[in-house]
Amino acid sequence: MLHSVIMVFLVLITAGLLIAQNVSMNVQSSTADKAMSIAQVVARVPHVQQALLSDNPSETLQPFAERWRVATDAAFIVISNMEAIRFSYPIPEKIGTPMANLYRDPVLQGNEYVYIGKGSLEPSLRANVPIFHPDTGLQIGFVSVGYYLKDINETFMESFKQILFALFVGLMFSVAGAVYLSGNVKKAIFGLEPYEIATILKERTATLEAIREGVVAVDVEGRIRLVNNEAAKVLGIEEQAVIGKQVDDLIPRSGLNEVIRSGSAIYDEEHYVGNTIILANSVPIIVDQKVSGAVITFRDRTEVNRMAEALTGVHSFVDILRAQTHEFKNKMHTISGLIQLGQYDEAIRFATDGNISRQGLFNQLNGRIRDSVIFGLLLGKASVMREKGIEFSIDAESYLEELPIHVTSGDIVLVLGNLLQNAIEALANTEEKLIYVSILQDVAELTILVQNSGPWIDKDVAATIFQMGVTTKPDGGGLGLALVSEKLQLIGGSIVQSNLPLGGVQFAVTIPYSQGW
Repeated sequence: MLHSVIMVFLVLITAGLLIAQNVSMNVQSSTADKAMSIAQVVARVPHVQQALLSDNPSETLQPFAERWRVATDAAFIVISNMEAIRFSYPIPEKIGTPMANLYRDPVLQGNEYVYIGKGSLEPSLRANVPIFHPDTGLQIGFVSVGYYLKDINETFMESFKQILFALFVGLMFSVAGAVYLSGNVKKAIFGLEPYEIATILKERTATLEAIREGVVAVDVEGRIRLVNNEAAKVLGIEEQAVIGKQVDDLIPRSGLNEVIRSGSAIYDEEHYVGNTIILANSVPIIVDQKVSGAVITFRDRTEVNRMAEALTGVHSFVDILRAQTHEFKNKMHTISGLIQLGQYDEAIRFATDGNISRQGLFNQLNGRIRDSVIFGLLLGKASVMREKGIEFSIDAESYLEELPIHVTSGDIVLVLGNLLQNAIEALANTEEKLIYVSILQDVAELTILVQNSGPWIDKDVAATIFQMGVTTKPDGGGLGLALVSEKLQLIGGSIVQSNLPLGGVQFAVTIPYSQGW
């Protein structure tokens, strides 16, 4: 049926296009003839010629041109001298001003012509005719008569309506006949057209290749029928090489045979495939109330865990605890050595120096950063930076009494933790290691600034730096800043990256309080 409908449709469309083209040409040609006739008459009116030679041409030409414009339904009648100065114009304010810079060489050389152009007014079909001195025969100006293209198109559509109606009726009869003749064929292919079947197949293929989970489909005998790119990547195989093989050869103890036998799904199971642990869901394929196969979808558990940690900010606290533990061990070893050397005063001084440093930061933040989770994050990151030899400073005016009602401490930990970690990693290979943080709350918004003294970010990289997978680090995953951007979009915030004039990079985060503070 589809082919028959398409053939009839193409024939009707072709005929319609030819007729439309012919009608359009006729309408445009008749409009051009009309514009040219009006322009020729106006150019030969002695009253117009004499007015052009007067001291104040527009006084006579403007009302004259407007009367003719209204009488002939023209869009405009513009009369000008050889310098293209308007003496009549639909917009009175522009009388006496130069015309738009269009190609007018033919009319300035005494020739008549029709063209389509756009000057100060809408696109229009225009006829230009020279105006000559009544006595000497020398050209003293020209007249331009135009009709807007939109008005010409409306005229064309009015002429074409009956043709369109006839084409539509013919198409409806053709479709009805094709539907009647092809009813049985459609039943055999589940009511789908061949192109619909092809589209469904393409959509399925595109969907399978687009998702970030591995997908393996098997028939009722457990033979592999489909493997997508992600599955091949996780399992380290070639897609076509495993088609037709038993699924247990690819994923030992997959449980798909049990899923096929019972018809019940199994979710969140762990399987070992070589050196990889996958987290899998197995679901039966049921057609006409019968199990005809099964599908297993899975992801590398390591990747799942990494994303979960990044989303929850767990990695930030793990790094903090690791740094504090390492710092404590180093300090205890140093104190032990000083005691063995009998340097008791030095041991006491060394033991209290770090506490004084931490106490100073604690005193600075205490009472100004009321959220204990964010407070703890800053103190912990300070320990990490101290261990890495980074000078960490927090704006003395930093203040955070209450978060926006739609924002949680975990949201800020994800944003601020990732920005601080990004700053720490940016200073890995720099001599000057400085990180500055500012947290300012006002009535309208919460502003967080994180600056580091690392190298500038290239403009091309900066344009996509908040996209998943984009990173400036050789071993980076491009996940942190993407998660920050996604989180800020969810809570109505924004982030802007900029290179500081004196060197270094800044990330500025803004979160509005408008949703409930």
